[in-house]
Amino acid sequence: MATTNATILIPDISGFTEFMTTTELNHSTLAINMLIDAMIKAIGDEYEVAEIEGDAVLLVRKGAAPSREEIMKTCMNIFNAFHYQRKWMQQHMVCPCGACQAINNLTLKFVVHHGPVAEITVGRFVKQSGPEMIIAHRLLKNSIDSNEYLLITEKLFEEVDGASEQDELEWLSSSEEYPSIGRVDYRFALLNKAREKVPELPGLQNDYCIDNTCYVEKPIPANFRDVYMVVMNIPGRAEWMPGLLKVEQDIPAVFIGSIHYCTFETYQAIISPLRMTLSDEQIFYAESCNIPEMALSLVYEFVFNKLSETSCFFACRFLNNGPSPVPEEMQQYLLQNMQGLTEKLSTYCTKMEGTFF
Repeated sequence: MATTNATILIPDISGFTEFMTTTELNHSTLAINMLIDAMIKAIGDEYEVAEIEGDAVLLVRKGAAPSREEIMKTCMNIFNAFHYQRKWMQQHMVCPCGACQAINNLTLKFVVHHGPVAEITVGRFVKQSGPEMIIAHRLLKNSIDSNEYLLITEKLFEEVDGASEQDELEWLSSSEEYPSIGRVDYRFALLNKAREKVPELPGLQNDYCIDNTCYVEKPIPANFRDVYMVVMNIPGRAEWMPGLLKVEQDIPAVFIGSIHYCTFETYQAIISPLRMTLSDEQIFYAESCNIPEMALSLVYEFVFNKLSETSCFFACRFLNNGPSPVPEEMQQYLLQNMQGLTEKLSTYCTKMEGTFF
């Protein structure tokens, strides 16, 4: 069994706690995948991605230990990429489920260790193992009263060069006692201030003109959040929306700005979510709708007002977002389509079994 010295670096995400439904589990998995992808891109070629461990990434760098400055630089690159992606997802989120709304609470911690690591080949997979690997993983469970920190084992901390003058972290000493391992000493630094320095995102370009166009309104005997989930799920609209044959999209998700190509019986519409606001009593959602064959640029607004736990008041309207007025005949056509949409939505939601939440 081959053994080599290696630096073990584990960035670990925390903040998703309970998933009560399949919807939340699916959405949390998508969020974790997007965050891990951003983290891996920030690593570059410094470390080998040995394994994806649920909400954590196991990174290995063979050879002598890097300097503390190098360790901090790598961790801060990952940290900034993680939180920038988290901010992007929070800004662009249109889903009210628990997992999606928990994105704002996600945190990232790091455990860094160094020592001899054994490699085991199983089929075409190579897996790292050994006591040092066990120690690194055990340290993910510790007594630090925070979910966002950089932890370096004392052995590694003493081996590497001192930090540069730019090291603004305040290092504290601590230790843990683990069965069959014994005492493990380490240093740690909280990353609260580092989180405050993560760059802000540019504002969304999602403004559109408002007028006094009337809403089509209808009470629906279903929870307002469930009705919204049906409308927000653009890929699933072919199940209930009149005349819609299929939906194609570049990524398997619905975000503000995501592009969805909706093929109807007589035309194709390009739909993109613009904004969503959520409260305990109401959800407001708007999306752009471009129909090149009809030279139409529209915005659809949908409002879901809670009446009770099992009923809501649904309202929708279309607004002209193009440079020229919509002809009267076309307005009547669009209004009839929207009325048909409202009836089909009501029928579909009435027959739904269970809830998304």
